[in-house]
Amino acid sequence: MKNIKTILWAVSLSSLLFSCKKDDVSAPTVTLIGNDVVTISLHQAYTEEGATANDTKDGNVSSSVKISGTPDVNNAGVYTVTYEASDKAGNTGSATRTVIVRHTGATIAGSYAVKDSCGSSSTTYVEIVSETNLTRLSVTRFANYDNGTAYFDLSGQTNSTITVPQQTVVCGSIPVARVFTGSGTISSDGKKLIINYTEVTNNTTTSCTGIYTKP
Repeated sequence: MKNIKTILWAVSLSSLLFSCKKDDVSAPTVTLIGNDVVTISLHQAYTEEGATANDTKDGNVSSSVKISGTPDVNNAGVYTVTYEASDKAGNTGSATRTVIVRHTGATIAGSYAVKDSCGSSSTTYVEIVSETNLTRLSVTRFANYDNGTAYFDLSGQTNSTITVPQQTVVCGSIPVARVFTGSGTISSDGKKLIINYTEVTNNTTTSCTGIYTKP
């Protein structure tokens, strides 16, 4: 009889423990402090605002929040920061923040060494790229022409795409109307621009590539 009672007690205790363990199956809710999407300019400092966490049984478990993922502010890109929290039962909840590091007119502006190739010819020169606004750049010697004032637009989520909108520029040692249009890319660190464009002069089209390198 004693053995039977012992067995019954053990079974009851096991059932109790098992049911208690199964009682808490809800993960903590993780809430970001600040916006879920943050956009900063290249080289701008990123401020980590963190997150809070609450659990239906344990209450505030914000102290358990662990953060993983660090945006590289020196390279344009889309980064994910993950926030994870656990309760006493081991249930885990998480949330993520997207951090966009992007180029702007200001981060791209500067002096560049340019190698410009048109057809079979190639030339090198120095060009000053100036900021017009957040997403527009201007140059005064595009394609190495005197008075070759032209502009580029930045686009894409990280502003890593360059567009040379169709524009007519009267330039050259003997001023002639030249029509430029094209597109290109910016390296993630903002130190190299590659622009593929066409030049139409007197109904003649030439395909060119300009490679801009910041020292």
